Amino acid sequence: MPYNKKRRRRFSVLICLLCINAFAYAKLPVSAGLNQPIKAGEIPDGLSASDWISIQSQMNAGRYKAYPDGNGGYHSSNPAHGWQIDYAEDGTTTLSPRGRDTASYHLGLKLNAVGYETLERLKRPQQISSQDNTLDYHWNDALTERWVNSKTDLEQWFILNQRPEGSANGQLLTLQLTVDTDLTAIQQGNNIRFVHATGTTITYDKLKVWDANGRNLSAQMQLTEQQLSLVVDDSTARYPLIIDPSFEQQAYLKTPNEKGGDLYGFSVAIAGDTLVVGAPLENIKITDVDGEQSDKTTENAGAVYVFTRSGSTWSQQAYLTVSNADGGDVLGGSVAIEGNTLVVGAKGESSKATGVDGDQSDNSAEDSGAVYVFTRNGNTWTQQAYLKASNTNGGDFFGDFIAITGDTVVVGASFEASVSTGVGGDQSDNSAEGSGAAYVFTRNDSTWSQQAYLKASNADAGDRFGQTVAIAGDTVVVAATYEASKATEVNGDQNDNSLILTGAAYVFTRNGNTWSQQAYLKASNTGEGDQFGSSVAIAGETVVVGARAEDSIAREVDGDQSNNSAGSAGAAYVFIRNGSTWNQQAYLKSSKARSLDRFGESVAIAGDTVVIGGVGRNNHSGEVYVFTRSGNIWSEQGFLESSFIGHGEGFGRAVAIAGDTLVVGSPFEQFDSGSAYVFRIIRSASNQPIPTLSEWAIILLSLMLGLLVWVKPSFVDWRC
Repeated sequence: MPYNKKRRRRFSVLICLLCINAFAYAKLPVSAGLNQPIKAGEIPDGLSASDWISIQSQMNAGRYKAYPDGNGGYHSSNPAHGWQIDYAEDGTTTLSPRGRDTASYHLGLKLNAVGYETLERLKRPQQISSQDNTLDYHWNDALTERWVNSKTDLEQWFILNQRPEGSANGQLLTLQLTVDTDLTAIQQGNNIRFVHATGTTITYDKLKVWDANGRNLSAQMQLTEQQLSLVVDDSTARYPLIIDPSFEQQAYLKTPNEKGGDLYGFSVAIAGDTLVVGAPLENIKITDVDGEQSDKTTENAGAVYVFTRSGSTWSQQAYLTVSNADGGDVLGGSVAIEGNTLVVGAKGESSKATGVDGDQSDNSAEDSGAVYVFTRNGNTWTQQAYLKASNTNGGDFFGDFIAITGDTVVVGASFEASVSTGVGGDQSDNSAEGSGAAYVFTRNDSTWSQQAYLKASNADAGDRFGQTVAIAGDTVVVAATYEASKATEVNGDQNDNSLILTGAAYVFTRNGNTWSQQAYLKASNTGEGDQFGSSVAIAGETVVVGARAEDSIAREVDGDQSNNSAGSAGAAYVFIRNGSTWNQQAYLKSSKARSLDRFGESVAIAGDTVVIGGVGRNNHSGEVYVFTRSGNIWSEQGFLESSFIGHGEGFGRAVAIAGDTLVVGSPFEQFDSGSAYVFRIIRSASNQPIPTLSEWAIILLSLMLGLLVWVKPSFVDWRC
């Protein structure tokens, strides 16, 4: 019947479109920042949600569009990164700051040659064209340079339709660019950092190259004076070829009170658009929130800095000290934040108070330690609570490490001395010096109270239980870095303490208000002195444990653990939970592992991304490595370095990650004044392969099938 024919034809078109769109969705880049969910009340009257999304997308795209400049070139802006971008007629692309109140700089790049041993010189593009936020320099019939300007970054593509002339065995394809800038250019591995005197840094990185078969090709950046080269091994490539680096701006945070010895960046934390940096050895005036920062009469009292982000710009929101600040308190030695609640540790604080909001005036318990809770209302921070251990004793270092989730805080006290084991044991017998403990506090409205007192199931003197802690939901992880059992993996024998300083991690879970130990974690290759538990992190059902002094020479994920010829190279271990059962999922090593790297000094996790600091690398300047998980497989994605390689900066002493933002502390930089770096991890889909012939055939077949059903509906029996 006519109705059925129409329905079948419509269905055939739908099938055809679904096939094409499914293919496009799998292959095309995903644009960050567009088509975000609309909040209630944001849709103007008279518009549907879909209409408003379309309008928003067009407005957003227009902010990044390239417009003719009247001189044969184009110009555009990038409000997310604060850039003005000029595309000149001769093929030079220049970045400069948009705002008049920002420091002036310029960064220009121009492709000047391409080829192999003998490069073909390029003078100017044959044509320049633009569509929305994309600009193309058409250098010749075989080579197009494309710039894609977006909220995420400024991405550069080189599209080579055919292999350049002059190729010979063993020769590498080279694209040579001239650099014109007043910034300081520093090569760090396979990325270039352009650094302004103010600390503003633009990175040129994320170099990806793939061919027509979708294979990733080996590629390197090389920086010489006034020249930047992209070098590609295209010996086995099938053209066309796409070469894809990108620009991105990062933040470099310094204290306005900078002086040698502050250790600014010794601890870092991030939640959303709020970032916290601790400076535990800063000298301060005894004050409270946002007090006088220039008076330095109280030595090593410590301070904390809070920054917030608007777009891509970070600015200081608060400077935190405490009302009972004393010399040696080292406030900011540990920090943790969630939402509008900030927790700060001061392990050198000396009052003998116990519990919550006790008497701060009696400082007879030297280095007992304290923790301070601050809350934010609007842009204003105030102290909400003063936390002490239920069994305060001098030298316990309560606040050594802290973590927060929701209304629950866990505090480590790695030198606590009670001999008790398990949860809620006897706190009065202090005959196990340095066994360590952890304390759980919870908040009801604005009132805090201690919920649990945690000890290791095999507590021994010197284990340092509580030196690092982590929490997610109803699960707490506490490490005992100097624990000595020779057990391996999960829930092994805790009784044989024949391997000193091997380290262990303990998992506790909460049911209602009751805590119990769920697992005892050890390395798969437990070794003496490895210090498993140097760092811990948790996200969902995944725990990461660093072992900064592990010795294997392995240089890949799940590599050979048996060759311990690289002393203190370091490692990290990933454990996952299924129900209540834990198993080791991966053994992470740096691709550049060598002795004294101390890889695993710090760890952080967000979803399927793990960040690991190695402070011993490059004469203790430090490096940070990023690993990602796909399914059950982990792989190294890249590494980051300090701006001051080789000077003992401790880059990676502290790391934190939230979403796509990574914070790295570098506390020993510039005579121990310290700094913090902010990076964005771009999970871009723009390096998807070019469709192969077989994939184009699938598209064509889908179109033909849809057309056939349109012309002859009886070809398919739709009754199913």
